[in-house]
Amino acid sequence: MAYRHIALATDLSAGADLAFETALALARQHQARLSVIHVIPPLITPTPLLDDMMVSEVTLRLGKNLDQAARQEMENRYLGRCQGLSAEAVVLEGDPVREIMRVCTEAGVDLLVVGSTGLTGLAGVLFGSVAARLVRRAPCSVMVVRPCQLPEA
Repeated sequence: MAYRHIALATDLSAGADLAFETALALARQHQARLSVIHVIPPLITPTPLLDDMMVSEVTLRLGKNLDQAARQEMENRYLGRCQGLSAEAVVLEGDPVREIMRVCTEAGVDLLVVGSTGLTGLAGVLFGSVAARLVRRAPCSVMVVRPCQLPEA
């Protein structure tokens, strides 16, 4: 199968950096477009009692600063290494699974690459994994990249 549009979902962690290596190699191999997606969790949870006028200027500035910092980090970590490819950074705010799925659907992504954070035990049960939820719900194929583990001695 030839991929035309590959997306990487990143939380800017070491696991996401490893997933980027795979996404970059696949994008080069298929001469595919590469979208690097980062979702900032909402700073304010909307409620019927909270209207737009009540959102403080400080919160708005914080959101803008987080967006700019994420874009700069993605440029430094990822996009600077995409010479010869069509690559873009996508920074959104909201629920990570919902926003990543929306981008994949709207942009016609063929393959979504994500890193595994390795949540286990109670944290895995309570929070689940963004990667696991994307595998179940994404509108395209999903590749989960896990770190290599050395065999125990």
